[in-house]
Amino acid sequence: MIRVFFKKKTTAKPAESTLTREQAFAARPMAVKVDERQPLKNGGVRLTVPFNPTATQRVLLRIPEHARRRVELDAVGAKVFAMCDGKTSVREIARRFAREHQVDEREADAAVVAFMRMLMQKRLVVMGLDKH
Repeated sequence: MIRVFFKKKTTAKPAESTLTREQAFAARPMAVKVDERQPLKNGGVRLTVPFNPTATQRVLLRIPEHARRRVELDAVGAKVFAMCDGKTSVREIARRFAREHQVDEREADAAVVAFMRMLMQKRLVVMGLDKH
């Protein structure tokens, strides 16, 4: 008899909802709770934020439950992160970015969207969507 110990779970995937471009730009990013902010010499900031390890990480890597992690943002990233207040839409953040840095709105859109994706992957922001 052969036993499979590391078999991949087969679960039904939830139907993925796709957002339109306008819905994505209407989303309102909300920054996670920041425990500590340290200004850097280059105008950026070093953030200390909670790290919520998965059960596997806690067991295998022995990460304590109340661990913290540090993330450094450059000056531009720090300004954009500061606008993630849960009230300001991605569209408005991109418009402010375009005005401050005197770039085309399309360039600002692309830069802000890429940065927001990175912040979401690092679990530094969550997106709030308006229900219509």
